[in-house]
Amino acid sequence: MSENKGKFKYVFLAVTVLVIGSLFWTYASFSLLGPKDLGVRYTYEDYQSALEKTGILVEYEGLTGDELEEHKKNVEKKSIHDYDFEFADYERKQFTLSNEEATALLNELAPGFWWFNDLQVKVLPDGTMEGSSKADIKRLKTDLYSDVADDVPFPLPDSLNIYSKGHVSVTNNQLSGDPEKFTLGPVSLPDKYLEEDSVSVMEEYFPRIYTVVPGLEIKSLSSNSDGEFVFDGVIPQKVSVTKK
Repeated sequence: MSENKGKFKYVFLAVTVLVIGSLFWTYASFSLLGPKDLGVRYTYEDYQSALEKTGILVEYEGLTGDELEEHKKNVEKKSIHDYDFEFADYERKQFTLSNEEATALLNELAPGFWWFNDLQVKVLPDGTMEGSSKADIKRLKTDLYSDVADDVPFPLPDSLNIYSKGHVSVTNNQLSGDPEKFTLGPVSLPDKYLEEDSVSVMEEYFPRIYTVVPGLEIKSLSSNSDGEFVFDGVIPQKVSVTKK
């Protein structure tokens, strides 16, 4: 009898460990572990190439060039409301960006107040776009979506790994999407949330992320057969950022 109790105890412990491990893995997949790796690796040269194509010059607290790059290594994440922004010298620009250049630009241009960490973007051979990152949900809610944050039907962690795949384009600042997959942490959204009604909500609120720049005009953003992002629009050539 005692032998059976001993076996039961070990089985119970094993099951408990598996359950706890599964719960930890699920929680960690939401925020602790890194987002899905799309295999996009960029270099400093990719970032410089992207800046040359866009023509954008950023000045942060008087720092530019190598001084700014050194400062960014230890930059502290803050709300956009903690800064004053000045945008000037708008020009129409047409250019293409490789996966590496686009990923570099999105990660390095504004790390102090950008809402996505470890971001990767990729154009697949069929023109489908993938995106993966760790989203700072807490700051997104306060910076951009304070008016609708309480309408989310389920609680979200302060940070969340997200992954999306589908056909996406922007025309005259209006997003148009045909998502194939959208994942929050380890959980894929059910198909009903990828249908027209839900997608229209995304198309309404997602543009806040890029129209936060006043005067920005994305006339078109799409992909080409070479697996590149294709941009045509009016963007500021000078951006000055100072702490309030």
